[in-house]
Amino acid sequence: MKKNIFTTIFLSIFFLTSCETINSIRPSSDIIKTSPDSLRLTNSGPVIGIEGEEGIHIWFGVPYAEAPVDKLRWKAPRNVNSWDKVYAATNFGSPCVQIQSSLTGGGLAKPGDIIGDEDCLYLNIYAPSYSVTSVPKEINKLPVMVWIHGGGNSSGMTSEYNPERFVASQNIIVVTISYRLGLFGWFSHPELRNKSDGIDVSPNFGLLDQIKALEWLRGNIEAFGGDKNNITIFGESAGGQNVIALYVSPLAKGLFHRAISQSGGITLTSIEDAEEIDRNIHPLGKDYRYRHKTTKEFVNSLLNEGIINTHLHETGNIEELMNLDSHDLMRNWSKGKVWEGTTQLARIIGDDFVLPKDSILAALSDKNRHANVPIILGVNKDENKTFNLFDEELVTNILNLTFIVKDPFFYDLKSDYQSLAWRSNAVDTPADAIVNGGYSNVYAYRFDWDEQPSILGMDFSFLLGAGHGLEIPFVMGDFDFGRQTRFLFTKKNESERIKLSKLIMQYWAHFAKDGYPNAQLENAVQWDKWPKGGINKDRIMILDTEQSNAPRMSNGYAPHDKLVNIFENDERSYKVNNKCSFLEDVYSWVDNWQIKNDACR
Repeated sequence: MKKNIFTTIFLSIFFLTSCETINSIRPSSDIIKTSPDSLRLTNSGPVIGIEGEEGIHIWFGVPYAEAPVDKLRWKAPRNVNSWDKVYAATNFGSPCVQIQSSLTGGGLAKPGDIIGDEDCLYLNIYAPSYSVTSVPKEINKLPVMVWIHGGGNSSGMTSEYNPERFVASQNIIVVTISYRLGLFGWFSHPELRNKSDGIDVSPNFGLLDQIKALEWLRGNIEAFGGDKNNITIFGESAGGQNVIALYVSPLAKGLFHRAISQSGGITLTSIEDAEEIDRNIHPLGKDYRYRHKTTKEFVNSLLNEGIINTHLHETGNIEELMNLDSHDLMRNWSKGKVWEGTTQLARIIGDDFVLPKDSILAALSDKNRHANVPIILGVNKDENKTFNLFDEELVTNILNLTFIVKDPFFYDLKSDYQSLAWRSNAVDTPADAIVNGGYSNVYAYRFDWDEQPSILGMDFSFLLGAGHGLEIPFVMGDFDFGRQTRFLFTKKNESERIKLSKLIMQYWAHFAKDGYPNAQLENAVQWDKWPKGGINKDRIMILDTEQSNAPRMSNGYAPHDKLVNIFENDERSYKVNNKCSFLEDVYSWVDNWQIKNDACR
């Protein structure tokens, strides 16, 4: 799963803080013995992998594109050069360049360090074990699920996820892919556009990497027993946002056949706003659409530190940037600055090439402008508690040992409505757009599991709840985080937790196989499509344990234009003194929420 978030929580509690070597980016020394049965011939060349712990075959670190280094930095990915000798796919490739934080790599490295490499375009294939001569063919080919990791499109790595149990239990193939991050993955610069042709004009290099990976799989996955005509993309957080972006990208159409967006979103930044913003009109810390650092501000920060000598619009600026190594480009983002939300560059940029210029929502509303394939959209009930737990304004942190919520009522209320805004952006509003636009194969879920234990008097079912990223171990079937596991996933919650995980894995895998979620477990609930119109129709699957009266379908509904009404119908709203100030805070991510709700204008 996304080990970083939850491991960090418990490492903080038990003093195991950022002093060790990062483990999740270092290839395992145990992965050295290849399996003769795993030899496969791809269009790029022969590869051989290993046998995993669940008896499946794994091919780690298979290159799907040329290394985007030197003159290929800030260029669309190129086809990988073929090889003749057998490629030993036994170790993860290097993660892409990123700033280390306490939420990366299991929380075991010093925040602020620059890690990774620009040579990072690799994928990992997890498939049921077959001999060289018995790989599934024709009607027996297996559905393929391509995982796009999260991390704000500025961090993350494939080694943080383990889908072995998912693959073994569901008889599917899972592929995890790396893609360029941060300023290497999304970087809009006028000189790049003016000096580039064709696909190279796009600043969405990370999305182009994902598209290139899908192209490689289309040409090669059948060698591993996969069906190139049955590929599902799925991802969480920024990965879920990337799934929706690919769903509306004309360049990705036909490369996948189902999509699952877990805690995604529909945010899009214009090229103009990515490069320059008038801060007199749009201060850095106010409207979320303008909170990113612009290209001009990034260039100026390098200029002010003497790293470069030219301004954004001066001739030769891009050459100066190209000549810097990756660490020099990023070194002005120190530990104290980089994880503030206002220092991240724009990502998911409307370039009218990879993505529409108008909006992702507009493209979703027109069935001629999106993939027209079945899609699942989902969120977690308490998305923002994962972040609010570390908010000093809300929680007192005593020596990284004890977390005390200052005002439990306000902590819960604020988290609820921030999470509702996330849901509106990631589920209800895009689901309405797709269905109302004439495409009906849309499904939605809300993940509610919050049966964590109390630790040292801290009730993590309240502090964390169904927080951001918590659904991933249930999807992957992997709850093993070493000795920290016992503090989150306990014997007491094991039985119901494993049962829920099996159900979710079946829903996901059946969706990948047949285009609609289904499960064969006893008492499995039928998962209905998102309906068109009406507020009293079942529309969203609640994923939780039976002791929490789930799974079940719910008629809950939270599109953009219902958000204020939902708040006003909540009895807790009567205790809020300045309702408009509160709503401005929690709904700040929702475009024009005041206009859409005719409130607080």
